[in-house]
Order: sequence, then C-alpha cells, then structure tokens
Amino acid sequence: MRGRFGRTQSEHTRPRERYVVLLPPDHPLRERNALELRDLSGQPYVDRLSCEMREMVMGVCADMGVKLYARFRSEREDWVQAMVRGGIGFAFMPEYSVTHPDSIRRPLVDPAVDRTISLITVPGRKHSPAVAAFIRTVRMHKWASWVG
Repeated sequence: MRGRFGRTQSEHTRPRERYVVLLPPDHPLRERNALELRDLSGQPYVDRLSCEMREMVMGVCADMGVKLYARFRSEREDWVQAMVRGGIGFAFMPEYSVTHPDSIRRPLVDPAVDRTISLITVPGRKHSPAVAAFIRTVRMHKWASWVG
C-alpha cells in the first residue's frame, strides 16, 4: 500500500480501542455497567491534556450541553490515573491505557468513542533489535477488549 509520504508501507491494524470512563473508587456512578456523556455533566473531571480525542469530546459536550469542570489537568497519563484513584474526579481514557488493575472503568456508550490502533512499517527496512522486538510483540499481543 502506498503511504502518505509516497513510500510503500505495510499496515498492521489492531482491533478498535474504545474509550472508557475511569471513575474514583467511591463515585456514585460506579454501580452502572455503562455511561452516557450526559451522566457526567457537572461531575468533577480530570482533564487529559494529551488526549488526541480531547477537542472532539469537548465539542460533543458543548453540542449536548454537557458541563465539564476540570479539577485537575495533566499531560501525564500516570498522574491522571492517580488523581482519579485519589477521588479528584473522573477521566476519559483509551481502554488499553488504563494501567492500574483495580481501576473502575465503564464504557462510554452515548456517544461511543473509539480509535483504531495501527502499526505502520516500511517493507524491506532493517529494524533495530528494539524496534523488531516491538513489532513482534504488537503482532503477537492478544488485543481482547476489556470486559465487565
């Protein structure tokens, strides 16, 4: 396949990754199986500044009249997750980015937000050992979605 830069490239697409709502341990919405964006209006929010979907989500919130008040903002994923676990507020996260096993996460279903993860390589290009190991790992990883 011909890529954006005029070169032939190989694309190895992984399953779609959905966005989830990460909730503090004592949040009143933790008992629900899935959440709608409207459920989160007025709730304390932890803003992931490095989120590639942030502007789209903010636009949808404005269109739907959903009010988000950021109590904390960070570009660091680990800080965002720590603040959520500490009870500061909820956050939107890609499901594979959640690193703490006890995190409370619920699918965002209205609107559903997801992304495609792809690994792009140039055929015939020699890779460093680290890059080759990364490519093997991505290809062999079981990309099952989080359940429950």
